[in-house]
Amino acid sequence: MARSPKTARQPAPRRRSRRAESTPHAGVRLTQSERSRWLTGIRFQGFSVLMAAVIVVGVIVIAPNLKAFVEQRQQIAALHDAIADDQAEIDTLQAERERWNDSTYVMTQARDRLYYVNPGEISFIVINDLDPAVLGDAEKPVSDTLETTAADWGESLLASIVSAGLTPTVPAPPAGGSR
Repeated sequence: MARSPKTARQPAPRRRSRRAESTPHAGVRLTQSERSRWLTGIRFQGFSVLMAAVIVVGVIVIAPNLKAFVEQRQQIAALHDAIADDQAEIDTLQAERERWNDSTYVMTQARDRLYYVNPGEISFIVINDLDPAVLGDAEKPVSDTLETTAADWGESLLASIVSAGLTPTVPAPPAGGSR
């Protein structure tokens, strides 16, 4: 059953909606009556208004709580970091305490810090026992020119002798005092 071209239904011409008729073209200014007619053409359904109000109220209610939640999480993270630092310090101090319970460590510390020796031992203290490579070139090279100083050594020596001779004598310690 083929339809004849005369009986075939042709699509109806599209109608322009009222909104399309009232929509201005770019750059065209609307008069007050056209503007009010355009604004009255916008219609909100009750559900849309209700959902927009729920969203606004939700944002108003949740925003302060969300801010407090984020701040509390930051504080908790900072406190966890502080706890980890304190635990590391506690572990270090416990290890130090355990070392002090060892008699060999105590003896070594007494020798190094207080210069104690065991009976019958002789202690030698070596001054400037650093490797010369560590010191580097700390000394100035010897120069060929003579340098003069601001103070005269002869006058300084004479002033020292005179001041030592003119100072009052110190009284003798009382007899029977402890020595």
